[in-house]
Amino acid sequence: MGAAVFEVADDEFRFAYGNRGFVRVLSLHRAPTSGQLVGEIFRQAEHDAIMELFRLVQVSREPQSFFAPAGGQGRATNRIWNIDVYPLLSAGRVSHVLLLAEQTEETLEVRQRQQLEADRLRQKAHELAGLEKAKSEFLRLASHELRAPAAMLGGYLSMIEDETLGPIPNRLRLVLPMLKAKADQINLLANEMVEAARLEDGRPQLKRKRVDLREIVRRNVATAQAGATPRHRVCFDDLAGAAVWVLGDVMRLDIIIGNLLENAIKYSPDGGDVTAKLSAAGDLVTMSVRDEGIGIAADDMDRLFVRFSRLAPTGNVPGTGLGLYLARELARLHKGDITAVSQPGEGSEFILSLPLEPAKK
Repeated sequence: MGAAVFEVADDEFRFAYGNRGFVRVLSLHRAPTSGQLVGEIFRQAEHDAIMELFRLVQVSREPQSFFAPAGGQGRATNRIWNIDVYPLLSAGRVSHVLLLAEQTEETLEVRQRQQLEADRLRQKAHELAGLEKAKSEFLRLASHELRAPAAMLGGYLSMIEDETLGPIPNRLRLVLPMLKAKADQINLLANEMVEAARLEDGRPQLKRKRVDLREIVRRNVATAQAGATPRHRVCFDDLAGAAVWVLGDVMRLDIIIGNLLENAIKYSPDGGDVTAKLSAAGDLVTMSVRDEGIGIAADDMDRLFVRFSRLAPTGNVPGTGLGLYLARELARLHKGDITAVSQPGEGSEFILSLPLEPAKK
C-alpha cells in the first residue's frame, strides 16, 4: 500500500513525505520531493479528481475516497486504483491530509456498486445523526419547561411543610410526604433530560467532592419509599455500618441512585420488596438495588443501557428510556460502573460500583 502526507496551505496541497509504496502503486517515474504540488505529481487524468477530493476533506473534515482504472480513465483493465484520504487536524483545522493508495484486482463496475452502497449508508448515517441532534434539542427544551414549575411546586410544598402558609390540616399532613416525593421525581426527570443532552454534547462537568455515599443512599431510599405504592416496601440494608466516602458529584449521584430505585419500583407492578444494599471492601464500594419484579429476558440484556430503549412487556410502565442509560454513563464518569443480573419473573438486581475514598486520619 502507498502512503503519503500532504501539507495544507490555503488552497494548495504540497507533498510532505511518503513511502516507496506510494511511488510504486501510482507508477510514478520518481519519488516526489518535499513541497511539490499535487498537480506536479498526479497525471492530468486524475489531478482534478484528486484536488476535488483534497478540498472536500479540508472542508468536511471527513475521510473521502476515489477510485479509477489503473493507468487512467477509460483504460480497459481489471486493476483499479483505490485512494482514501483522511484529514489530520491541528489546532482545530485540517493542517495535513493522509493519502492511502492501493491497486486491487477488481472490476470497475463492482467498485462503483460498492461506492454507491457506501454513499447510501453515509447518507443514512447523516440522517440518523440529524435525528439524534433533534432528540437532544428536545431534551434541552423539555427540561427547561419542566424545571420552572417543578421549582415552584417544591417551594410551595416547603412553605406548607414548615407552616409558613398556616397550620397544616391533618388530612393534608398525611399526603404531604407523597406530594414532596412526586415533586422530587419531576425535578429528577428534568435533571435527567439536561444530563442526557450534556452527555450527547460531550460536556458534562462533574463537581466532585468528598461525600458520604451512605447518607446519599439513605436519603434516596426515604424519597423512594414516600413515592412508592402501599404494595411496595423500600428498605436499606446497611452492611457498611459507618460512613462510606467517595469522590462524587452529589446531584449526579442522586440521579444514579434515584434512577435505580425508581426503576426497581416501576418494574415491580405487583409490589414487593425493593432493597438497597450498601457495602465496602478494599478500595471499592458497591450499592445494589434488588427487586421482586418482572425481570429481564436474556435477549433484552444487550439493550438494557441503550438510550431511549424501553423493555417493558406492556405499555403501562411510565418512563423516558433515559434512566438506566444515564445512570451507567454517570457512574462511568465517576470511574465506576453499573451491572445487572436478572431472570424473567424473578426480579432484577442492579449493582453500582465506585472507587472508595480512604477515611480521613
